[in-house]
Amino acid sequence: MRQSIVALGLAVLCLGACASPRAIGQGDVSPVVGASAAVHGAPTDRADEAYVRAIQDGVLTRLGASRGADKPVFLVQVGVARTVADVGVSSAAGALDPTAWRSPSAPAPWWRPWAKGRATRAVTLAVIDARDGKTIAWSSVRVGEQAPEAVAKLLVDALKGAGRP
Repeated sequence: MRQSIVALGLAVLCLGACASPRAIGQGDVSPVVGASAAVHGAPTDRADEAYVRAIQDGVLTRLGASRGADKPVFLVQVGVARTVADVGVSSAAGALDPTAWRSPSAPAPWWRPWAKGRATRAVTLAVIDARDGKTIAWSSVRVGEQAPEAVAKLLVDALKGAGRP
C-alpha cells in the first residue's frame, strides 16, 4: 500500500513539473547591471499593453539597470503574443466561404488535462545595445494568465542561467 502511494505521489510530481512554464534564454546581461536602460516599445494588442509595461518594469528592476531617459546604453523590449483559438488549412472545395479556411484546433490529448481551455501567451524579452542595435541577450517563455512580476522573474532567471553549463 505504501509503495503505491509513493508511486502515485511521484507521478503527480512529474506531471506537475511538465505543466510548469519553461523559459529559455541566451546571452550575457552582466553589462546591464547599473547601466542606463530604457524600455523600447513592441507591437502588442491594446489589451496586453499594460501587461507588457508591467513586465518591462519588472525586468528593469530585476536586471539592476537604472532608467535612462536621455541617452540609454541598453534598450529592453518585451513582446507578447497570444495563441489563436482556431488555425488550420483551407477546407473550401468550391466558392470560398469566409469561415471555411479555418479548422478547429486539435484537442489536447487525454494525458494532458491541464492544457485544455487555457489562454496561452508567448512572452519574449530582448536586451538591445543602443549603440549598435544588436541584441545582446534574449529569453522567451510560454505562460498562461500569470502575473507580470512572475513572468519578469522567469525571463530574467532564464538569462541569468543562460551562461551556466
